[in-house]
Amino acid sequence: MILKGKINKIREKNDKGFTLLEVMISVVILSIGLLGIAVMQDAAMQGTVNGSKMSIATNLADEMMERIRLKMPGVPTTALDVTDYDDIDTNNSATQPPTTAWQARGDYDQWKARIEQYLPGGVGTVTVTQPATNPLNRNDVTVNITWPGSTRNFSVTMMTSIL
Repeated sequence: MILKGKINKIREKNDKGFTLLEVMISVVILSIGLLGIAVMQDAAMQGTVNGSKMSIATNLADEMMERIRLKMPGVPTTALDVTDYDDIDTNNSATQPPTTAWQARGDYDQWKARIEQYLPGGVGTVTVTQPATNPLNRNDVTVNITWPGSTRNFSVTMMTSIL
């Protein structure tokens, strides 16, 4: 009996460690937490990529707006017509402005190349319309850029009026 009492005291001293089950549960909980962090990291990276492309598309749309607003130095006002930019579609080369509208044609070529470079698979369109009642000779210009994303297509549209 004395021996049995000493064995129980020895067992009580050794009960201070973790059991294998406790260690396994801790590892599972830690793994779930790390998996959650990995998923959040992936979502953050995808958001950063999409935000970067959105910024690029916005700048490219603004660039085309500025190209339409401004004429090159030395170009007679009669040689630059805002309607030369109407119905541009970078996905359809038949919509390229005619060679007689050389400034609009050059703007189209450069804009198309930049869209292809920075937004692979992207398409830029320009529409110029005149209101039915138009005493100020106003042109409404809409520039749109769409591009494919990993989960859906994205789009940026800018509109302005040019007198």
